[in-house]
Amino acid sequence: MKNIILPLLLAISLATSAKSEFAMLGFGKESCSEMVKTTSTGSQMDQVYQFAYTAYILGFFTGVNAMESKSTGLEEIDTLYKSARDYCEKHPSDNIFDAIIRVLSQIRD
Repeated sequence: MKNIILPLLLAISLATSAKSEFAMLGFGKESCSEMVKTTSTGSQMDQVYQFAYTAYILGFFTGVNAMESKSTGLEEIDTLYKSARDYCEKHPSDNIFDAIIRVLSQIRD
């Protein structure tokens, strides 16, 4: 298990500091500006996209917790999406993965 955790943490570290190339799946590769745009239309689709982004964020935290045998984000579960979206509003050129990493970092601080 420890052989998996260290490479994962290294990949996350490199992704946030050096924008390294790695296989990013799902909404993580989408820009923050797209997240803000698709959840700010005033239509019912806002909720659909918010649900999809929330599911992606929860999946990310589930993966982190599975790798580390922890419960990171459990106390903040109701605010994870809002925290990521707030980050995206301030950093529209970043991607959603960057926003989630920042939320993770804030929780750990």
